[in-house]
Amino acid sequence: MRTRFGICQRKRRYAAEAEALQAAAKAAVTLRPYRCALCRQYHLTGRTKGLRVPRFVLERKKDEDGREDFTAS
Repeated sequence: MRTRFGICQRKRRYAAEAEALQAAAKAAVTLRPYRCALCRQYHLTGRTKGLRVPRFVLERKKDEDGREDFTAS
């Protein structure tokens, strides 16, 4: 399904897929990023029906300062 212009304008945009994955990992609900055909940036969606599952999962790690960092595993 293609994102309509009005929906694209209302959604938050992420320049990189990794940035969108970090935001999705912090969310309370299951979200996944997708590249928008209109703005060519990444949005988040809760739709998962009929879509392929990502090959990797982000793993949360804390650095020495106690801040969370996300890495692909």
